[in-house]
Amino acid sequence: MMSIRSLWKEKYKVLTDYTEANPEIYIDVSEVSIPRHLRDTFYQHFDAVRNTLVEDFCNSLPVAADTLSENYCQFEKELVELLRLERIEVPVDLSSFLHNPKQGLVRVLYNRLFELVQGKITMDEFEQLAEGDLNATTANFCCLGYESWAALALIRSLEPDQFIGVDLDQDYKPCTGELKKIAFGRQFHHVAKRIPEFILHSQKFKKHMAVKMPLAREVETYYIPFEPPVKPKKRTGDTSYALDSRVLFLSVVADLTDIPVFADIHTRKIKGPDLMVEFMMEQELADEDALAAVKKRTEIMKPKFGTCIVVMDPEHDAQIEKLAENIEAFAVGFDQSKLQPIIDKFA
Repeated sequence: MMSIRSLWKEKYKVLTDYTEANPEIYIDVSEVSIPRHLRDTFYQHFDAVRNTLVEDFCNSLPVAADTLSENYCQFEKELVELLRLERIEVPVDLSSFLHNPKQGLVRVLYNRLFELVQGKITMDEFEQLAEGDLNATTANFCCLGYESWAALALIRSLEPDQFIGVDLDQDYKPCTGELKKIAFGRQFHHVAKRIPEFILHSQKFKKHMAVKMPLAREVETYYIPFEPPVKPKKRTGDTSYALDSRVLFLSVVADLTDIPVFADIHTRKIKGPDLMVEFMMEQELADEDALAAVKKRTEIMKPKFGTCIVVMDPEHDAQIEKLAENIEAFAVGFDQSKLQPIIDKFA
């Protein structure tokens, strides 16, 4: 467990001394009132506490967070510039972590520090809870950030020279549209149809390819064994805001007038992608429940070329490991070249 030393307490005392010296600042368990002319200095001291905690925490971090940030930002910049996109969007907290891991972790402590300032928790409780928050957030964001990096790396390996948006026409049939930005999980809004988020043209294979990155748990809802008595009306298909594990669908589109609908919840029809990509830690490969979930999604989607598992943190040099029928694991880490056997399935 990573330790947090006591330097933050010195910064916290500066903060409490400031509030005591300015009785206009009113803080109790149910209310916070900071006059406008005192806010800047208050938050300077408040942020100094958070920054000190995170700085100390990050001194004990493995290099993975900074390595992830460097690799993600590299591919993000390349794709945005290459294809003249406005940006690649990820949820705000994850984006902050990916672009500046320390600053991303500072955000995590905002509410927790106010709990201490308001007297809802003790200093010892705060230290323990803050450390737990930082550990949990780092682990979660490293995994989710890696999924985004690996997806961008796979897309980059396809040598795209064009991105195309996917809309629905007046008959609710997928059609091409304008694409200004990428946000994994975002599709044209529809209550039942789960369509590609965008299409790219692969210069490498001279093919158009549909891309979708749904939540892993969402894929399991595509299979409906019997017609529900009431059809859902509030779903939109947009999960881009969600901080949860995703899978990647890739499918060749031979004709842009015949774009696949991966699932239609109302008609209970599923059209599997050509390839499904999952992302796992190496220790999860030995987890029966984790593998059972992959097998279930593979059985639901029945991808033409099977399912490839990208291993985030390989501890050995094995390239490919067959885990089950149509399921292979690839030891990738941050080595883009090790994604090539996955891409080559489209050759």
